Amino acid sequence: MNSVNVDKYSRSLFRPTTVLVEDEASGYPLTESILSRLPNAEVVVIKRPTSENLVRLSQQFSPDTTLLLGSHRGRFLKACPGTAESYRCCLYQILHLGLGCNIGCSYCVLQGYLNNPFITQFVNLDDAFAELDRELERPGVFYRIGTGEFTDSLFMDPLTGLAPRLLDYFGRCENAVLELKTKSVAIAGLLDYPGEIGETIVSWSLNAPQVCKKEEGHAATIEERLTAAALCRQRGYRIGLHFDPLLYFTGWQDEYRQTVASIFTHLEGSDIIWISIGAFRFMPQVKEVLKANHPKTNITAGEFIRGIDGKQRYFSDIRRQLYRFLVTEIRRYAPDLFIYFCMEDKYLWQDTFGFAPADNQELSHWLDKCCYCFVDK
Repeated sequence: MNSVNVDKYSRSLFRPTTVLVEDEASGYPLTESILSRLPNAEVVVIKRPTSENLVRLSQQFSPDTTLLLGSHRGRFLKACPGTAESYRCCLYQILHLGLGCNIGCSYCVLQGYLNNPFITQFVNLDDAFAELDRELERPGVFYRIGTGEFTDSLFMDPLTGLAPRLLDYFGRCENAVLELKTKSVAIAGLLDYPGEIGETIVSWSLNAPQVCKKEEGHAATIEERLTAAALCRQRGYRIGLHFDPLLYFTGWQDEYRQTVASIFTHLEGSDIIWISIGAFRFMPQVKEVLKANHPKTNITAGEFIRGIDGKQRYFSDIRRQLYRFLVTEIRRYAPDLFIYFCMEDKYLWQDTFGFAPADNQELSHWLDKCCYCFVDK
């Protein structure tokens, strides 16, 4: 990387001025490493907070500028919280290493689910790796594991240095792949990693340029994300792309056409392991929180219906229009690229692709096969 890129790709999107350290988290190597990168931050040691204490702490310390370092006591590896069986889930596994994100996307589901107002990093990594050791011993099971469900995988990686630690571990795994999902370009740790990168997938969430500008807060631009993806591909990483959530608005066709065209000015179809697609959906209780946090957005003002899983979804005809258009555009550039739906019913699978996975296990098998068959170009 040249000097300009070093700064661009090694910049954390979150730079806290206060760090709350649970007393149980003091002394961990990751705690010390993070604090060493924040020499001017105020460090406050606290007891492990309850839900009530978190509210009190959020009144004393601004969640916008405060990082919480804690020790996770529960399971680190969790199944993707796919909802009703009627909607196909790929049976992704989540490696739960932190909570929260400061990118500030208006549609983010976390704002309606988390009762912890602080961006939180779990520091007991050895416990996480020990749990992975035990889980990955299961014979005949292949794992697709990601860290981007409850947080963005890379938005503060220059601060945490997590990516190299994960590469150290997953580079040795024969029955698991790691997927890092992001809207940032904090990839310096990936590009500079000196070891074998294994089968790691680096994925970017993409959307229409207008959506990026109006609804995705501090996220990198679409061009910046794709430039970063191209650099990661040159380094040898597999690249995944995710259009989720697709939004329906005036002029959406031209906007999404522009994003698809941009993909293939930066990447070849053979560089991409998969593209997932999902239309905007949200739990009803998230609507008021979303409106309070993002009063200028109107993304919840469309035509929605209550789905089987209780989430508000666009009417099926709107979803059909979005899916058919985007799949057609992608196929113009990469006819053989694997595209799949995230949490969609079999009828729209059949309507869009002419086939549908019989169940979640079959969809999971299709993605596993992508990992087996991806040929490094």
